[in-house]
Amino acid sequence: MGSIQSIGDEADREVVVRVKLSSMRLRVGVIAAVTAVAIAAIAWGAGMAGAGGQTSSASPLAGKKILVIPYWLDNFGIAFAHWIDQFVKADGGSTTAINANAVSSKQLNAINTAVNTGQYAGLVWEPVDGAAAATTVKAVQDAKMAQVVFQGVPQGKWSAPILSLDETHSLTAAGAIAAKYIKSHPALGKSPQAVFMGVYPQNHNCVLRMKSFLNGMRSVTPSSKVVYFGSAKGQSDAARLMSDFINTHKSFNVTNGCGSASTLGVVAALNAAGLGGAKKVGADNKVPEHVFIETQDGTPPELQYLWSQKSAVMVSSLLPAKDGAKAVIPILRRLVAGSLPLDSKLLVQFGWKPLSPNCQKYRPEVLSQFAGVPNFTVPKCSFRYTGPVKGG
Repeated sequence: MGSIQSIGDEADREVVVRVKLSSMRLRVGVIAAVTAVAIAAIAWGAGMAGAGGQTSSASPLAGKKILVIPYWLDNFGIAFAHWIDQFVKADGGSTTAINANAVSSKQLNAINTAVNTGQYAGLVWEPVDGAAAATTVKAVQDAKMAQVVFQGVPQGKWSAPILSLDETHSLTAAGAIAAKYIKSHPALGKSPQAVFMGVYPQNHNCVLRMKSFLNGMRSVTPSSKVVYFGSAKGQSDAARLMSDFINTHKSFNVTNGCGSASTLGVVAALNAAGLGGAKKVGADNKVPEHVFIETQDGTPPELQYLWSQKSAVMVSSLLPAKDGAKAVIPILRRLVAGSLPLDSKLLVQFGWKPLSPNCQKYRPEVLSQFAGVPNFTVPKCSFRYTGPVKGG
């Protein structure tokens, strides 16, 4: 998985481990009693992973089946599940992915079936209903299954290893980029008036993303506002909601949202209304004609717009699916091997990086995350962007 950069040296306190992945840094926090044995296990788990997730010795995952249930199989979810599958296969195991499609009952039924049949050694899942997570986490632990909770927001008394996104700062940089652009292009408006498309049911994480985006805009222009906070069931529903909002004729000049499905739905509605275009400026620039559009997750379908001189998509925040999946594997190994308690408070965090229309700069990084994912083709560079928008 990478090299351990530093480890705290006192038990019964927070131990911080920084693990370097291909294009980012992950922060791993272990809270409560952490013994020397657990610290050694961190090194063991990291040391086992070689290139592409291969192991240097027999893996605890060999011959084991892992169940993967994302919130839904949007573009990020597809890539995330794909890379977990590839890394588990490299360890000699196998996975099954189930699309909960943001339906809590479907997710819980799949987990209950797994618990009752005992056919899986481990589970990687993102709770659709955070309030019900405590009961489900305990049921999985009672069945002695390894478990990694992705995006787990502890509600109630439960603990389990968590792979989490840095929601508090998720879109702060993207918000600041949007506000700076509006400030330097007054033809788009005096200040940022943003549409933010969330998910249905609206969840705590999407609220944090909206607030981080607003905070980023207000760090540049304090009068920035979110004029509409939508709640979409998927990409087509996001397009419907955005179309309805456009028809209210309320003013807006910036869009973003919670994940690729929500933001791509917004782009579709803007294009249908004739608001998603950009004006070509020479051979190396583009300027939004009506709206400064941003998307979230940086998946290939989003980049088709970002790296097109005809589209007003100016920023897409990359969420590195392969790096996130790679971080899951050492945790699963340790859980299955019994060297990490099922109710461990291990926390691994990673986050987004804003990409600009500068395809030549960012395409290699995107290829490292999505090349090889079925049905995904990372778009080629169609022009050389030299405009003012800078990525992360």
